[in-house]
Amino acid sequence: MEKVQGFTYEKIYYTLWEAAQRYGGFTQFRVIGNSHDERMIPMLEIGQGDGCVFCIGGLSGTDREMADILTCAAMEYCRAYECRWLINDFYDVRKLLDRLRICIIPVLNPDGYEISRNGYGAIRNPIFRQMLKMQDIPKEEFCCNARGTDISLNFPTRNYRKKRIYQEPASENETKAAIRIFQEYTGRGLLFFCGYGKRIVYYAQEDGRISRHIARLAGYMKKYSGGNIKNCVALEEDSEKRRSVGRPEQYYGEFIKQPAFRIELASVDRQEQEIREVMLFPLEYIFSLSE
Repeated sequence: MEKVQGFTYEKIYYTLWEAAQRYGGFTQFRVIGNSHDERMIPMLEIGQGDGCVFCIGGLSGTDREMADILTCAAMEYCRAYECRWLINDFYDVRKLLDRLRICIIPVLNPDGYEISRNGYGAIRNPIFRQMLKMQDIPKEEFCCNARGTDISLNFPTRNYRKKRIYQEPASENETKAAIRIFQEYTGRGLLFFCGYGKRIVYYAQEDGRISRHIARLAGYMKKYSGGNIKNCVALEEDSEKRRSVGRPEQYYGEFIKQPAFRIELASVDRQEQEIREVMLFPLEYIFSLSE
């Protein structure tokens, strides 16, 4: 497996683009939108199924490691598909991805990703750059986009509350790009990866039958997480709902009406294990849909 240290935004972008050139028979590369600092947001589709499962990361600038891991996972999926490899001696990658494609968006917030690695000088727009510098936040702790908005809390949901006077739901280019692609595709689920905690958070829909189905899927994924997931939490809990207003998994569950999960994986400082675990979640999810 490829090491993830030293990735740049450009490295992620061209890795996905080159994968589509090399594995053109079963992949497609798309730019789904642009950031506020005019960085393109790449997506790689893998497989030939009719529907798709979205795997997204890199919403927060502090979550750059997960963006790198998702990029490496995309390459491993391509190799496994082409070579007809089994993952964990069980998951037939080609068979599963011909049932449902995987659409990987490793870095939805490329501006935040670049700031966290290279500082505020990475922002080309002088107005945005100066505005961010005035906040006096260390680059390693910066979690927003070039306009200072937290993308992970910018999705329109039923209980959305503005954090600032001008901050409307879906106000950001990055949020709009994700919503457009969610609405365009026949999505069968959303897996939102972030690099903290050890749990799966899922949106429990009002229909009790659907909620039980989603809880069961969460349980399947927890079981095969290699011990890196300790529990599953439903968004229907009041305390969790307040913290989750504006999150992508809540938007997807409420408006796309398909299963949506936030998968929080704490770093274990073993890159191969982290990449393998991230790869297992979508495969187990697709496999479990038919169970």
